[in-house]
Amino acid sequence: MLVGELGEEALLERMRRVFAPAAAEVLIGIGDDAAVTLPLPGKELWTTDFLLEGVHFKRTWLTPAELGRKCLAVNLSDLAAMGAAPFYAMVSMACPAETSVDYIDDICQGVADLAGREKVTIIGGDTARSPGPLIIGIAVCGAIADGQAVLRSGARPGDRIMISGYLGSAAAGLWFFERGLSIDEFPELRRAFVYPEARLAAGALARRLGAASMTDVSDGLAGDLRHICNQSGTGARIDLRRLPVHQELKLAAHKFGLDVEELALQGGEDYELLITAPPEKCGAIIDEISRSAAIPVTEIGEILTQAEGILTVRSDGAECVMKRRGFDHFAASG
Repeated sequence: MLVGELGEEALLERMRRVFAPAAAEVLIGIGDDAAVTLPLPGKELWTTDFLLEGVHFKRTWLTPAELGRKCLAVNLSDLAAMGAAPFYAMVSMACPAETSVDYIDDICQGVADLAGREKVTIIGGDTARSPGPLIIGIAVCGAIADGQAVLRSGARPGDRIMISGYLGSAAAGLWFFERGLSIDEFPELRRAFVYPEARLAAGALARRLGAASMTDVSDGLAGDLRHICNQSGTGARIDLRRLPVHQELKLAAHKFGLDVEELALQGGEDYELLITAPPEKCGAIIDEISRSAAIPVTEIGEILTQAEGILTVRSDGAECVMKRRGFDHFAASG
C-alpha cells in the first residue's frame, strides 16, 4: 500500500502506535494539538536537524530502518556535544504520495529502536505530502544542570584539542556509495556513514571532567574547529600527523587512491566529539572516556590566540595556514 492510498490520518495512527510514549513525564503525547510534559530537571536544550533525500542519502544506500536510526542519531549528537542528556523527540516527515507505507513503518521503527536504547520518548511531530524528495526532520529535547552546558565559545589559548573516535571514515563510506562501488570489504566505513553514534556518554564525561568547549564533527574537522575558534575568539594549531584514522580507511585509500588527509579534515558526518580543555584536564578526559565509554580519544593540537590564526602542522613539521573550511550547504559548487 502507498501513503497516498492510506491517507494522513491513518498514517499518523500507525506512527502513533510505534511511538506510543512510555515515560511517566509525558502527560499528553501523540494525538493532540500539542504534547504536554512535566518540567525537566535543570535547563532544557532543543536542537533539530533533517535528512533530505538526494542530498544526505539515497534510498539504495541504506535500509529505511537505518535511515530512521541515523536521523535520530545525528540530532542526539548535538546534545552529546553539550554534555546533555536526551529526553524527548518530535518526528516529522514529508513524503511523496507514492511512498510505500511499509517503508515509512520501517523508518519509524528505526527511530523507535534507537529512542528506546537512549531512553528518548517520541512525543509528537507532523506529516505532509512532498511533491519531491523524502524529508525526515527530528527535533530533540535534552536537559542539563543550570550553567553546565559545554559551549563552542569556551576555548582559551593553551587548551589542548582532542577528538573522539576516528576521522574521515563516514566520508569514505559516502565516497563508495556515490560511485556505486561495493563497500563489503570495508564494513567499518559503511558503519561510520550508516550508523553514526551519538557520543552521549563521552560528552557527559567530558563535561564532568572539565571540557572547556565542545562540538560534534558534522561538517568536517576543519569546519567545526573553525566554529569553535570563531565562537571563542581564538586560533588553533592541528598536527596532521596525529589525526586518528581507521585502518580500513588507510587500506581503502591505498587501493583506490583516496586522500586520507582531505577526508579526515574536510569529510563530514563523523559525529565524533571535538573537545578542548586545559592541559591539566586532558589526561583524565582521554583516560576516562577511553575506559568508561570504550571510545579512543586523541590529542591533536592546541588552542592559540586569535592573532595566530588556524594552523596545521604537516608531515614534515612545517606549519601552514589552514585553508580548508569544512562543508557548507550553501557554498558554490565547483
